[in-house]
Amino acid sequence: MLSCRKKDKIVKRDNEPDVHILSGEDNEMNTAIENAQKSLYKFKEAIESHNPNYYNFALKEKFNTAGSGAEYIWISRVEYFDNKFYGIVDDDPISTMEVKLGDTIEVNPQNITDWMYFDKKIVKGAYTTKVLRKRMSQQERTQMDKEIGATFENE
Repeated sequence: MLSCRKKDKIVKRDNEPDVHILSGEDNEMNTAIENAQKSLYKFKEAIESHNPNYYNFALKEKFNTAGSGAEYIWISRVEYFDNKFYGIVDDDPISTMEVKLGDTIEVNPQNITDWMYFDKKIVKGAYTTKVLRKRMSQQERTQMDKEIGATFENE
């Protein structure tokens, strides 16, 4: 996802998630990012708990693009040790040159914009994804739930 304004454009990619082109004027998305940042402690508590019902830990990180833009990319297979998050770049970037698909990185805590994990078949967190889901049709949301094999908490 690039920047944060109401959906202007969706870039469809083969075998990759769609990219939503947004700008900084989307108050709903900016609030979601703030809520994710304020509640990051819940993600940390969950990952440190080693609860066998918790899996698919992921963080969304902001990366710089040409000019003053930003691209937001999910980092999967997140692990936490030595007070740092590490994971694998899970999307093929379209604008940033800072990372590429499959890179193992240390996540910059100042650039975390969302988090999620699965608790059995319930997706926890995913604040920015929930904003995008509200803008989807019911059919699109149902298809997404079917593809991931889970439903989103508080939705």
